[in-house]
Amino acid sequence: MAKKDTRDFRITKVEPNDQGWSSFVLVPGEDISGQAPSSEAVSVLNLVHISDLHICDAQSPARVEYMDRYADPHNPTSEFVKYVGTYRAQEILTTQTLNTMVASINALENGVVTDRPIDVVVITGDVTDNAQQNELNWYRAILDGGVVTPDSGSASEWEGVASQNPANYDPSYWNPEGAPAGCVDDYPRSLYGLPLVPGLLDAVRQPFNAQGLRHLWLATHGNHDALLQGTVSPDSYVQDFAIGGKRVVSLDPAIDLATMFGNFQMVGPASYPESNGAEFREITPDDRRRINNNGDWAKLHLECGHGHGLTEENITKGTKYWYRDIGEVRLVSLDTVNPHGGWQGSLDETQFAWLRKTLEEPEPKYFVLLSHHPAPTLFNDYSPEGYERRVLEAELLELLLGEPRMILWLAGHNHQHEIQRISNKYGDNFWHIQTSSNIDWPQQGRKIEILEDAGKVIIATTVFDHQGPLTLKETTSDLGKTENLAGLSRLLAGNDWQRRSGEFAVDLMSGNPEDRNRFLWLD
Repeated sequence: MAKKDTRDFRITKVEPNDQGWSSFVLVPGEDISGQAPSSEAVSVLNLVHISDLHICDAQSPARVEYMDRYADPHNPTSEFVKYVGTYRAQEILTTQTLNTMVASINALENGVVTDRPIDVVVITGDVTDNAQQNELNWYRAILDGGVVTPDSGSASEWEGVASQNPANYDPSYWNPEGAPAGCVDDYPRSLYGLPLVPGLLDAVRQPFNAQGLRHLWLATHGNHDALLQGTVSPDSYVQDFAIGGKRVVSLDPAIDLATMFGNFQMVGPASYPESNGAEFREITPDDRRRINNNGDWAKLHLECGHGHGLTEENITKGTKYWYRDIGEVRLVSLDTVNPHGGWQGSLDETQFAWLRKTLEEPEPKYFVLLSHHPAPTLFNDYSPEGYERRVLEAELLELLLGEPRMILWLAGHNHQHEIQRISNKYGDNFWHIQTSSNIDWPQQGRKIEILEDAGKVIIATTVFDHQGPLTLKETTSDLGKTENLAGLSRLLAGNDWQRRSGEFAVDLMSGNPEDRNRFLWLD
């Protein structure tokens, strides 16, 4: 059986050069840890899990890239700020990376253990980066198949932060075309070893044909799908700003950092930095950048006729949680986004009551939970006066552990591979699996097969890479190929200059071997 995952080969980084840039090489694969099922094991469900696609309109004026520089290692503020995540060099390549991940999933033919075909692909949220309508349209076009034109604003020039106009040039951002005449080299290249890639800013805006997923795919809602930069609840001011013709270049130099970052936080309320005293530049307005309304996310997944998990009830009620039965397994998808602000999660009471009722139904043999936020991040309890209280981790786990048919919880959000057993003092337990993102290193997906073996449940899981090439020479040899651009995205992600060491190091996102390839047993 062809495996086509990290049991065959793994991608790893070589020793960095004197500027900290690392190249990639293939090394032998790693075995699955844990006891393997017997030859008598029967496959119940075979799925693929991907998460945090972050399809990004990197030219949008609603983005806040200017906050990110405060975490650059050469900036004296980095010790205080540590990490922001509102700008990544590879964010201009998200559509091409997803298209390549789709091709890689389409090439998978079997389960982790058996020859069972793939039953479903589940996507656990943050399908967009900034909750914009054009980002959502690009995402669905890539997954359903069709022509994708990942461009906005001007049709003739790039208007994102990597400007070739000397008047707009800012060395804090990676400029693949090189510095304009008379300007200093950008810091990512001069200090951290990022490459020159002439022609890239034109290449990333070109239309391409997406083949689409050949499997059933189902979608879960994430905080970046509803909140600006995954954090701020949109209002009319930011809506006008998103579609308008002004981009913030820099903030008032006198701005207080503690106040700025204190308003942009994990638990709501949250707000954008004050633009009083900020410097702006003119760009091309674009109505396609409109921030999605509450019902748009469900409507887009339904209007193609497939639903992708959602139903008409989601549109009429403005909800984004659902369930779908596949054989004897019920997939239950939660909406853990706090719409009032803050990037961490929680549930509303109405949804919690729906979940309780869903778990009481006798038909399913097993329950598999899908959510964007993993359990430890469900602590965003902010709720304005007059709104329902928010349900947090402890209350949700008490409900789930009281249902013996609950076997697995899949999530994303943290952009890392991690597997843990969740249990209580009574011995009730299930497995909780997080999968890495499509935008940050290591840009991997996960195969999961659920099996029965002599009265026990086995969850077999392994991770796989997208098919983008490894070397800088290969990735830049033909910028017209989306798989080459995906390979470049992975190179940039693995060399994020803010995350080469410390508590936010990108290498931590790969997890330990037992977080990637493992057999998980349940009675």
